[in-house]
Amino acid sequence: MKKIKAILLMAGASTRFHSNRNKTIYQINQKPLYLYSLDLFYQHPKIAAITVVCHQTIIDEVYETIKQNYDLTKITLVEGGKTRLESVQKALNNMVSDVVLIHDAARPLITKVDIDNLIEQSDFFSCGSLYHPIYDTVKQTTSKVKTLDRNELKAVSTPQFFTQPLYETILKASDNCKNITDELQLFETNFDIAFVEESRKNLKVTTLEDLEYVNYILTKNNIYKIGHSFDFHPFAKDRLLYLGGISFDVGFGLMGHSDADVVYHVVAESMMGALEMGDLGTLFPDTDRQYLNKDSCYFVKEVVKKLNQENFVIENIDIMIYLEKPNLKEYKSIMAKNIKKLTNCNYINVKATTLEKKGLIGTGEGIASEAVVLIKKVI
Repeated sequence: MKKIKAILLMAGASTRFHSNRNKTIYQINQKPLYLYSLDLFYQHPKIAAITVVCHQTIIDEVYETIKQNYDLTKITLVEGGKTRLESVQKALNNMVSDVVLIHDAARPLITKVDIDNLIEQSDFFSCGSLYHPIYDTVKQTTSKVKTLDRNELKAVSTPQFFTQPLYETILKASDNCKNITDELQLFETNFDIAFVEESRKNLKVTTLEDLEYVNYILTKNNIYKIGHSFDFHPFAKDRLLYLGGISFDVGFGLMGHSDADVVYHVVAESMMGALEMGDLGTLFPDTDRQYLNKDSCYFVKEVVKKLNQENFVIENIDIMIYLEKPNLKEYKSIMAKNIKKLTNCNYINVKATTLEKKGLIGTGEGIASEAVVLIKKVI
């Protein structure tokens, strides 16, 4: 299986934006512009890693945001060069991949469908790009005015893809390529290029007016769904206790067909609820021996796959664990990291509380957990 990685370019100075702030860190829906693209690449099942190339004036701010919200094993941050080409080369120096996707962070309207279609073409072409048709009449005015045939023109955008070995070979052999405005300029003379039409106009934010338009597009069709789950498991002797992917050797575990990780169960089932898929037993019945003593992370992964197939992403998950013992003070953050890795969700909160010695849980008969999830349709 070929390895695919992505480069997110945000090393420009934003001089045409006419603002004292870099355009890529402007916020829409309380979210920096660049995160709309980064989230899609980060959550895409076929993209193994991302290198973010930043302008020196924002690199510290971007690093703090990424560190708080993502698994840094999948994301590398580098300072950009003086030109686009230098920035791409710096990113390539930090990666080894079969196929590389290069994308402008100032194009936040990219969709998962567009990325899927572009990756599909990498099976047949060495390079390719998204584009949108030109509907305006285009005049060439450098000398004598001439009307160009718009049927022969394409407005290319990003991502653009390349096989990394070929890109580096072409780069070494090319002269006078320092001022290229896109990577296809290195290939267009000698190679067939895959052109994939965008599902919607993938505007590059260049002016404040562009930002207003993008803000409208990104907020007008928000589709959110909420899922909820509650689960209780009684204690069982001679089993390890599993909670949020952590094993506790405390002399007892939880009764269940699988490993009985009640935290993973409510995470998976809350997502199923948001997708109207029924309960956990509908998808993973306890009468099926293939799930006997199964690691419950499997259930979470399978539901995440179904969620991605429906073009949803997870916005946040809030989890509560009800128990008298063991004390989870030192483990809640580890559970959150485990769930973040399984779901590609950046916002996970894990809480724990006792029931003050009352009820089934308070008298030490078992452990319960509860989860609420918010998912968003990626259009």
